[in-house]
Amino acid sequence: MNRFLIAACVSALLPGSASFAKDVKFNRDVRPILAANCFHCHGPDDGQRKAELRFDEEAGITKSFAGGLAKSEAWRRINSTDPDEKMPPAESHRELKTGEIAILKDWVEAGASWEGHWSFLPPVKAVVPDVKEKSRAKNAIDAFILKRLELEGLNPNDEADKERLLRRVTFDLTGLPPTIEQIDVFLADTSENAYEKVVDQLLASQPFGERMTLMWMDAARYGDSSVFHADGPRDMWPWRDWVISAYNSNKPFDQFTVEQLAGDLIPNATNDQKIATGFNRNNATTDEGGAIAEEYRVEYAVDRVKTTSMVWMGLSLECAQCHNHKYDPITMTDYYRFFAFFNQASDPGMQSRKGNQSPVVDAFDATKMAQAAILKQQLPILEAKLKQHSESVEPAFLAWLTEASKSLDEKPSLPGGAIAHLTLDEDLTDLADPKRQATIKGKAQYADGKFGKAFLCDTRNWIDAGQLGDFDTGQAFSYGCWIKPKGNANGAPITKMADGNAYRGYDMLFSNGRLSVHIINTWPTNAIKVNTKGILKKDDWQHVFVTYDGSSKAAGVKIYFDGKPQEWTIEQDRLSATIRTKSPFHIGRRNPGGPFNGLIDDVRVYDRALTEGEVQALAGNDPIGPLLAMKSEERTTDQLAQLRVHYLNAEDKNYQQISKEVREFKAKITDGEKPVSNVMVMADVGTMRPTFILDRGNYASPLKDKGVQPGVLSALPPLPEGVPQNRLGLAKWLVDPAHPLTARVTVNRYWYMLFGSGLVESLGDFGAQGEWPSHPALLDWLAVDFVESGWDIKRMLKQMVMSGTYRQSSRVTQELLERDPQNRLLARGPRFRLQGEFIRDNALAASGLLVGKIGGPSVKPYQPPGLWNEVSLSGERFVQDKGENLYRRSMYTYWKRSSPAPSMTIFDARTREKCVLLRSRTNTPLQALVTLNDVQFVEASRALAQRAIKSAESVDQQIVTAFRLATGLHPRPVVLEILKEAYQEELVVFKEDGERAKKLISLGETKRDESIDAAQHAAMTIVTSMILNLDETLTRG
Repeated sequence: MNRFLIAACVSALLPGSASFAKDVKFNRDVRPILAANCFHCHGPDDGQRKAELRFDEEAGITKSFAGGLAKSEAWRRINSTDPDEKMPPAESHRELKTGEIAILKDWVEAGASWEGHWSFLPPVKAVVPDVKEKSRAKNAIDAFILKRLELEGLNPNDEADKERLLRRVTFDLTGLPPTIEQIDVFLADTSENAYEKVVDQLLASQPFGERMTLMWMDAARYGDSSVFHADGPRDMWPWRDWVISAYNSNKPFDQFTVEQLAGDLIPNATNDQKIATGFNRNNATTDEGGAIAEEYRVEYAVDRVKTTSMVWMGLSLECAQCHNHKYDPITMTDYYRFFAFFNQASDPGMQSRKGNQSPVVDAFDATKMAQAAILKQQLPILEAKLKQHSESVEPAFLAWLTEASKSLDEKPSLPGGAIAHLTLDEDLTDLADPKRQATIKGKAQYADGKFGKAFLCDTRNWIDAGQLGDFDTGQAFSYGCWIKPKGNANGAPITKMADGNAYRGYDMLFSNGRLSVHIINTWPTNAIKVNTKGILKKDDWQHVFVTYDGSSKAAGVKIYFDGKPQEWTIEQDRLSATIRTKSPFHIGRRNPGGPFNGLIDDVRVYDRALTEGEVQALAGNDPIGPLLAMKSEERTTDQLAQLRVHYLNAEDKNYQQISKEVREFKAKITDGEKPVSNVMVMADVGTMRPTFILDRGNYASPLKDKGVQPGVLSALPPLPEGVPQNRLGLAKWLVDPAHPLTARVTVNRYWYMLFGSGLVESLGDFGAQGEWPSHPALLDWLAVDFVESGWDIKRMLKQMVMSGTYRQSSRVTQELLERDPQNRLLARGPRFRLQGEFIRDNALAASGLLVGKIGGPSVKPYQPPGLWNEVSLSGERFVQDKGENLYRRSMYTYWKRSSPAPSMTIFDARTREKCVLLRSRTNTPLQALVTLNDVQFVEASRALAQRAIKSAESVDQQIVTAFRLATGLHPRPVVLEILKEAYQEELVVFKEDGERAKKLISLGETKRDESIDAAQHAAMTIVTSMILNLDETLTRG
């Protein structure tokens, strides 16, 4: 069906347009008719072109239509009754409608003037129109809108009431509802700039960046899974968080563009600029064993062409992958020149199902990095203090040395400062912390030990020491014990590790006498593992000890057998995230695997990395005694230094305290500077990959005689002078002021976000098949203004929401409904259903459950069980999160693209397998099943009811509070009365059936206030559920 149905629709997309008949425009009125009915045979595609005639070029138009009705050959054929001459021919299955023929007649009579396609022409900032009701024009936007309304004989609505206006702008700029406090402040503010103050506050708020990012995630096809085949996990959330930060810092859109399309190619690119290029690593990928890698590598480049052209130019280039475009002036050569920019990407066709595929960069927590930078500045002061103390104790050291040399018969002191010491001598008290008492799991068995008794492990028993040794990646620590293995050593004498959580934690694990030390966040992708070359002796007491310096590197691990350093090999060395686990400290096994068989004695744990001498002392090898026995004049400088280190670490309490502070500083710095994740990014191959036109778009059929170089579309301006012929050049071309599309497409998308429909309705098609702008002069004025402002996003949005057009009431009259059913003339404020994320977030915000944390890994709130089972070929199953992750904003919901969150998709959220700019807006009964029955909404209703009950004594005021929290409005008296009646009816029911009440108010993981009567709570929960399902709640008006 032709979108330009009749003459009036072509002009204004409205019946009865006053301006159409006397002012036929080629681009607005004629081109859509020719594109739909004639371009198939007389358009850009030379493979389908007939009679060497093109109606998308001036020469073809002049040849066929010029000269008036009497001389126009095209006009004659349009009206011919001869089937051999009739145009369009019958076999084309196209037929001009009466209204379209009338348009062509007026155009031919007027001289058949030709225009280049409107969106390919540079936008011009027209003079702001003069309007009759100047008081209504709050800015230039209003002048353009009012002028059109004057021509149509329509009057705009008055401004919306303050409650509705505040809710509208708050949702539009943050995706969240206003609080009652914000509403009351706004209602009380009678100053002329009260509304502007609100707008400025919203634009400066952190939720603004989240709201803008949510829209951008659709365009960027963001997901937490890879799509094809197993649809395995990936970590792209650092890119998402970069976008939030970019919007909140008001990064100019030209920089926003360049960094996402080519941040890696910027000279001396920062880590953040590289992360930004994750935009084009969001595409779907495969890991299927039988897939052809080159086919998918080409598919990824094709996807990047499609996404880039749609998002920045509003053009679909896909047709030209196989043949010249049938409607727009885009040839196959154009397509593959554009394709060549992305054909250089170094990521492979086959990508991992187990996480991110290179190229990747590490992502860091900006707040922790800033804190680490401050600590780095302070650390030298503390280190200087430590050094000064070390130098100042020389007299005390020499005095100790004299006394210690006289007491050689006494055992030298062992390293102090243990945070745990369990002798296991039939007593599980921790000598370092007598309040800590370990417990035996299984049979309590003891035998003769290295010192007194020892714990006998038989593979079925172990010791649980609770949260002892709760270290993290950046902390130095040491741990070890005496063991006597039964036969070859196997199993884990010491471990604090959760096998079921990807083995997070640390351990010492023997296998046939050889020791492996694991320090793990996620096995095997984020972990350290080293294996000793030597093996432990069978059936003999040996001291085993491990030290780790907090460096997150395998080189920071040292292993000792009987005080002797062991050589080891590295199996994994890529630890970057936390190792902290709630799994208990076990002696004798992992949790639950790796049981040890043998005796364990004298377990010690330290919160620092012990020196070699200290470990030797623990192992019974006295490295200090022989040095003390030497005459002072016989000791070398190194031996004296060894004695001094021993004194400081074993005897000097002040040194130990300052040293501990230094270690804590270093641990915090290491923790702050460690990556929180990595993220896939763009990078090009080292040697330029040749690009050929592909026959019919087939990856396996390159036309070797038709090689192309990277380049831009020939119908648009060339690359700016001096830019490189790569993605960086492409990005700079897109934001060059001479580019006719980028600014238009971008401001049109902002208009859609705020008004529910773009000035051009087809957001992703500004070509010949796209819609004509409802207000072309306004669109061009905004586009030029955007560029002139330095691509200032917040300024553009403020300009739109400050307009009187935006602030109008959405009240619709019968006249407006008949004259302008789609509100294209904007004589009223737009009204439409909130998108799914906003509906859920509104319920969470109103109920007080919403967690406002910004950014971080995606979360898994409630969803029906089993939905992943059929699509997860690798056996991955949905595991619901707990705690605050259940109540994060919806944009952080884990997006498995083969099975996205059902409560979002039912409200038209897209799968994001491909770039999407325009969401559908449907209204179906299934949506009510979510808002009435989904546990997230039932729990929100219960929490909202509790919040209302605790806010006031009277039921009337409780309902008013709940209504205002959910809708931003005071309820009308009739509505309040209906809700009160519902409450009273439900209260009777729940008082009679207490179990039913308890069942309702027990749904969800948050705990209710037990001081509230169960029947009252349940009855109010029914009322708040009704409120959350009202049109006023679900609609933005």
